Amino acid sequence: MRTAVGPTLMIVISSIAIGCASSGTPVTPAQLAEAEATIRSAETAGAFEQAPDLLQKARQALGAAQQASGKGDQATARERLLETMDYAEAARTRAHAEQRKSEVSTVRQQADELEGQVKQLQKQLQAP
Repeated sequence: MRTAVGPTLMIVISSIAIGCASSGTPVTPAQLAEAEATIRSAETAGAFEQAPDLLQKARQALGAAQQASGKGDQATARERLLETMDYAEAARTRAHAEQRKSEVSTVRQQADELEGQVKQLQKQLQAP
C-alpha cells in the first residue's frame, strides 16, 4: 500500500509557508498553481465520485483566493488557499479511503468464495 506522506508533508509545508507570509506579500502564481495541482491530484484519486462535496469546496475556495488576490486582499487570498489545500487533501484522502474499502470488500468476497470451495472439497473428500 502506498503512503501519502510525501505529498501530505509538501502540502503542510506549503500551507505553513502561505500562512506565515506577511500580509502585504502577494499570493504568487506558483502558489495558485500548487493549489490547482492539489485539486487535480484529488480528482485523479477519484474525488469526482467519492468526495464531490469536498472537491467543490476546494474549487470554491480556490476561486475565492484568486478573487481576493486580484483585489489585493492578500491575507484573505492566503486563507482561501489554505482552505483549498485542506479541502483538496481531504477529498483525495476520502477517495483513497473509499477505494481501499472497495478493495477490502472484494478481497472479503474472494475469501468467502474460497472458503466455500474448501468446504465443498472437504465434503467431496469425506464422501465414500
